[in-house]
Amino acid sequence: MLPDIHDPVWAGIISGKRPLQSTKPTFNLLIQGNKMSYERDPSPANVEVLIARTHKFLRQYEALFADEIAALQ
Repeated sequence: MLPDIHDPVWAGIISGKRPLQSTKPTFNLLIQGNKMSYERDPSPANVEVLIARTHKFLRQYEALFADEIAALQ
């Protein structure tokens, strides 16, 4: 089950403090893009945008990314 958008796990993933890898290049590109955006702008507003984008992506493709979602638990 996908963690709630307000779960602290998301901030760790966005900041890179909680590494998350996938065998799927699409997901790795999303994570890498988030990390680069966070490094340029670590403001709370940007973190919120990045979390929302990542959460929406995983919610939309939940069936395809079951392993990645399980790793969030």
